[in-house]
Amino acid sequence: MIGLEARDFAQKFLLEEVKKMEAANVPLHLLLAIVQGMETAGALLDDKPFKAKGQGKKRFQFTLRKLFPKPYSEANNRLDLYSQLRSHMAHCMLPATSIVVVTDADNHLAFDSENRLQLCPRSFFTDYENAILALLEKLDSGELQNKKVLFDGLNEL
Repeated sequence: MIGLEARDFAQKFLLEEVKKMEAANVPLHLLLAIVQGMETAGALLDDKPFKAKGQGKKRFQFTLRKLFPKPYSEANNRLDLYSQLRSHMAHCMLPATSIVVVTDADNHLAFDSENRLQLCPRSFFTDYENAILALLEKLDSGELQNKKVLFDGLNEL
């Protein structure tokens, strides 16, 4: 069993590895890593044990409210991003049909004429990176408890 401080876990797995996906230009894997990373960030933000059961949606939405720019919460109020993005990505490797992936950053988080949320992976990544950096600052400052993250399976970190 390996134990990492929350800060080290977030730095390596929520930031550095996701940056590698962005650099590799693998947009669907990047989206999947971002939405899973958002849920995991929520586990580092809240006061519950890291592996507390039944907290996924609460943690995802907590991360949206606490670490992301306001337009994400506004989009979430209109379209449940946990269900339509995170859950669909985790189970189908694609967002729901109510979300369209676009390359135009100007339309990021705007709704199109068919009432679909437009999501630009590069813009989403930039906002995710800033959110994780803000999380790291909160851990560094002592504003958040630096929980231990225990797991098996990775011999070399």
